[in-house]
Amino acid sequence: MRKSDTGVAVQRIRVLGRPTFGGLVIALMLWLPALTPTLIPRMPATQAGINAVALAMGYGIGTLIGLCLRLVLLRNGRSVARGVRRIGWIVLGLGWLSGVLLGAVLWLTWQNDQRRLMGMETVDGLDAVLMVSVSVLGGVMLVVIGRLIAKAVLAVTRLSRRLLPSVPAAPPIGLVVFFLGTVLVGWGGWLGITAFANATFGSANASTDEGTVQPGSASVSGSSESLVPWGTLGRWGRNFVASATTAELGTFHDADAELSEPVRVYVGLDSAGSASERAELAVRELDRAGGFDREVLVVWVPTGTGWVIPEAADALELLHRGDTAIVATQYSFLPSLLAVFMEPGREIESASALYSAVHSHWSDLPRDDRPKLLLFGKSLGTVGVEAPFVGADASESIANLTSGTQGALIVGAKRTNPIHSQLTRERDQGSSVWQPVIDGGLAVRFLSRDPDQPALSQDWPLPRIVYLQHPSDPVPLWGIDVLWRSPEWMDQPRGFDVSEAASWYPVVSGVHAAADLIFQLDTPPGFGHVYATEYVEGWASVCPPDGWTDADTARLEEFLYSEPPSEEQP
Repeated sequence: MRKSDTGVAVQRIRVLGRPTFGGLVIALMLWLPALTPTLIPRMPATQAGINAVALAMGYGIGTLIGLCLRLVLLRNGRSVARGVRRIGWIVLGLGWLSGVLLGAVLWLTWQNDQRRLMGMETVDGLDAVLMVSVSVLGGVMLVVIGRLIAKAVLAVTRLSRRLLPSVPAAPPIGLVVFFLGTVLVGWGGWLGITAFANATFGSANASTDEGTVQPGSASVSGSSESLVPWGTLGRWGRNFVASATTAELGTFHDADAELSEPVRVYVGLDSAGSASERAELAVRELDRAGGFDREVLVVWVPTGTGWVIPEAADALELLHRGDTAIVATQYSFLPSLLAVFMEPGREIESASALYSAVHSHWSDLPRDDRPKLLLFGKSLGTVGVEAPFVGADASESIANLTSGTQGALIVGAKRTNPIHSQLTRERDQGSSVWQPVIDGGLAVRFLSRDPDQPALSQDWPLPRIVYLQHPSDPVPLWGIDVLWRSPEWMDQPRGFDVSEAASWYPVVSGVHAAADLIFQLDTPPGFGHVYATEYVEGWASVCPPDGWTDADTARLEEFLYSEPPSEEQP
């Protein structure tokens, strides 16, 4: 190919000016599918952002394809006739006009169908118009940014050619210099984000919410008798120990019921220097508070910030009349979405150390005097729950769990969790990926609000492992493989809360997955990643008190959830 051909082909790259034909074609081909629903209903602003990204990505791909075709034509001394180009532009303009109008109508229908199913407020025609307008404008802005980057690459390449005219590799050297600069800028940006996150959430961790006061009960950490100072617990630790369900116990249970004061043990990041030291302190504190004398003892792995889900803790304590102990150690003050990238593995280290320390002390107790040892984790916390028990396959992992504990409640597990992956991969034939059945539900069961639960045996021996998992929860269902194949949750039959209009598209589905994971909590309880109203059923399934019935479960749920909680995860 002649050097002049390349120059002619790339001279159309302008920051402002007429768009490329190929770019607009592929942009439309990605913009329309981006409107389809997936697992989480979207607000107009969210959908506009998704479509803007899809438009820009499509434009970039289409422009690159068009450039390659243009180079081929130039090499062969050919070009597209002016009349053909004119007709093509007219057809493309009509295509975009009809696509935008049709897309707005379809998006409105799809979103409202999904929203009505989940009991959410619907969107209207004005929302659709604003969404379309903002998505196109946002896409154009991203395209302009892309053109600026392309111009910068060309400028560096030309500069390297002028500075090194006798070096054949001058253009590649220019590209290398450009991308090295981009990497350095990105690395600097990452350091800045990390510093900002640590400063912001570190400050939040050091704060105390209004109305949260140091407890006086010896049964919880942070009290005057505690081995763990109140000031070291962190924001969510202080909230947790200060809100034990002592008052609610007398309200829910009969006057003649035998009640106990719940034990809540929490060790913050500032309470000890390392994960192992925090675990050892937690065991000493648990022993001091009488946690090993309770009927039920739960090793609890919090979310990234150190948050212990109040709805889940309250459900456990009310279920067992307060004869419970919860022990947790903080491993981060960053939200889970940041902690998983900025502090990878911290949840595993912390949870493994805590479980090992608690289990060691628990094993030394006389067998008849031991509490029932349970596990709990949600989202990022589930990684830590599973970590000490991973075996070569699902059967070995289940055996490890049932021999090392008396049960576990695992909520919204990450798809990449080793045991969750084994259970999903090795599920019984015919069961779904969103509600897998393993060995007929002998030890492990997946529960959700799906009205069509799999028919499993009523004989469910202890110990029991329960996964709460919604068909519309993106955390256990989206994975990196969506970039090259359709996810299994799109197979038939689908979950009761999953739209039939959801489909897999190259590139677009990757954007959909990222958006669903970011907005995983934008649903009412019972959908998405929000499990706030299902902890009673979860605990009653894992470890029911003697004589507990389904009617008791319904009564406790009504008591706790007369006003549906939001479970706004910090």
